[in-house]
Amino acid sequence: MFPFQRTVILLFSLACLIISTSSRNMYKVIPIVTSVELQDNLKYLNSSATIHNASTESKVDLAITVTRPLPDPWMNFVVWIDLAAGALQTPLQNTTFDFCEFLKNPGLHRIGQILHREVKRNGNIPNCPIGPGLYKFCGISTAAMRLPPFIPVASYIMHIFLGVGSEIVYDSRWHGSLKRVKCTSSMRC
Repeated sequence: MFPFQRTVILLFSLACLIISTSSRNMYKVIPIVTSVELQDNLKYLNSSATIHNASTESKVDLAITVTRPLPDPWMNFVVWIDLAAGALQTPLQNTTFDFCEFLKNPGLHRIGQILHREVKRNGNIPNCPIGPGLYKFCGISTAAMRLPPFIPVASYIMHIFLGVGSEIVYDSRWHGSLKRVKCTSSMRC
């Protein structure tokens, strides 16, 4: 091969890589929440959630009234992705952790950290031990959540348990879809 041809092939390959990379950055994957099921242990707390959907994001209002202290809470976090028309696959994420340790260091749980960041921006996250009171989070935006770009566009269920000892005090199932949206100048991608 002549040096000129090698240079042309190298430049063409580089141009294809740049176009491919920049076109991937023009879109991001965001969760759209379609419904939520809440089951509370009323001995400990009562919760409610309201969903406000638009074409490119969901906003969620969440209120949790804790009626008695929650010493040493633990959390189980499971995310199911539906890739095959109604047949949920193995969980993408399934982990149980000390909730107080997580509140001190959200980086311990990657997907939890993404959620924690947005929840914290929109309300009063408790300290441990979690005491009685109203914890309210208004306008949590899913469009602001920066999910890894390799996550496929699909339906999902996010199942969150919060427990104290052997008792489940909060059980929620968040249903929705992962959607690829085009980035705009006003959107962080």
